[in-house]
Amino acid sequence: MKKNIRKITALLLTAALALSAFSVSPAQAAGKKKAAFDPNGKYHATLGIQTCTNLWLTHMGYYEKSQNSYYNTKNADNLMYTDKETNKDTAATGTLTNAEIAGNGTYTVKLEGLDSMNETDISQLHIATDIPLNDKVKFTDVKASINGREILSFDEGVPENEEPYLQGGMVILLLNHWRAELVKEVAAKGLSETAESGWKLLQGTGDENVEITFTVSGFDYDNPDAVAADETSASENQPSSSETENPSGNSSVPFYPIAVAVIILIVIFGVIIVRRK
Repeated sequence: MKKNIRKITALLLTAALALSAFSVSPAQAAGKKKAAFDPNGKYHATLGIQTCTNLWLTHMGYYEKSQNSYYNTKNADNLMYTDKETNKDTAATGTLTNAEIAGNGTYTVKLEGLDSMNETDISQLHIATDIPLNDKVKFTDVKASINGREILSFDEGVPENEEPYLQGGMVILLLNHWRAELVKEVAAKGLSETAESGWKLLQGTGDENVEITFTVSGFDYDNPDAVAADETSASENQPSSSETENPSGNSSVPFYPIAVAVIILIVIFGVIIVRRK
């Protein structure tokens, strides 16, 4: 009887070990490998911003729930703050325009028509994307404008380097009061901090606009529609083929003025010869 019990116990233990070999714990499932960057794929970008005067209007835009509680909610594209009277999250007035990054090109993310409600100071400004972390994609010619005035530019984008904020994808920093090295770099560009927790850059009144333009490379294809505004206007101002070419295939220089000039020269030459005779 004892031998039978031992055999049964051994069989049960063996079966349990076999099952555990194929099972996956919640921790293992949560830590599974993230998707790799697809050089032929399409991704997204949004403008991240935080004011710091009094209300702390915030839109971080991270494409991940743990660092962005509004991700995949109705407030994902709103600038939020906590209403002190109701103690509830409230959306500020303003329209965020995101970008679809579909290949190499120049893109723009912006916040328009912002009612900053007396907020004049900015503590953070960045580009948040859902592009998986990789060494291939580069951000260059990064420019920030506020109310139509360029305030800052980087030849090469400054990548976020703190892991918690990179779980949703690559992030490019422009302003961040809590990154000492970035604060020094921005100051060297002529934009020193002018507020307790950042930079006094907003008017504090309604209808304000914040815009970031940047160029992306590293994809295996180009986006013919993603060009800088000055490049677009230059191509639009180029004369059409009908304006530069004669449909008959001859020179585009008008014929009649030349013919008249030739006739006049012949007459003058003839007069000179007659007088000499």
